[in-house]
Amino acid sequence: MLRALLPALFLAGCAPSGVFMIFVPYSESATECSTTVSENFSDAYSPADDDEDGGGPWTITEDYTGSDSLMFVHISPTSGGGAVLTMGDAAYPGVAEGDGWTFTWTQHTDGNYSAEHKDDYDYTEAYTNDSTVNIHVTSALFSGLSGTISGTGSSTMSWTESDEWDVEDIEVYSGQIPSQYYLVYKDSGDLIPQTNEAEEDDCKGGTCELAIEQACSTSGQAFTAERVEGNDVLLYNDWIEDGQSGGGGGSVDTGF
Repeated sequence: MLRALLPALFLAGCAPSGVFMIFVPYSESATECSTTVSENFSDAYSPADDDEDGGGPWTITEDYTGSDSLMFVHISPTSGGGAVLTMGDAAYPGVAEGDGWTFTWTQHTDGNYSAEHKDDYDYTEAYTNDSTVNIHVTSALFSGLSGTISGTGSSTMSWTESDEWDVEDIEVYSGQIPSQYYLVYKDSGDLIPQTNEAEEDDCKGGTCELAIEQACSTSGQAFTAERVEGNDVLLYNDWIEDGQSGGGGGSVDTGF
């Protein structure tokens, strides 16, 4: 009896190890995305506002379906009792959690650019990007894996620009804030792209502002995985980029 229990006792709390072939079923509703437009232009608005209020002339319908996904991952223990999961060119450190192991990584980038003229003209743009991937696995003794993959992603682009300036002094002939791609105003019933004109009062408060926020989240997609027999290193080096990409609905890359 004791001899039969030794393998189970030895593996309890240890991360699964090896190369695994993962199947992720396609889910039409797994990924949800949203876009928010914030601005302070006096007469402009986002064309999507008409559709949300039912006042636009167009009814837009989209439908998309895709196949399941297949990919290879490699899991190895690390010193100190942790583990690491590699998938493609990405690595995810893991910790024991609940009924298995959770591998996660959050990536963040941000930056900004600004230009200031001595004759009262200022322009700035800034961005932030965040994405998090969570892979939770549970392992049955001497068999494959099951688990879930989830992720979130968000990005923000923002711009500010002086509302009015003297073109001859500053030599900026048209507004740099890209409002014409996101905002419109009505002129005799027609929708006209909104721009920041140099010598016109276009915005409230003396400075034009525009921000675009996008966010996507993928709920926990259940998967199953089979262990691939053979030399872990050689197999994964051969297959690291192989697989079948299914169809997803998200516009923000969450890493899977």
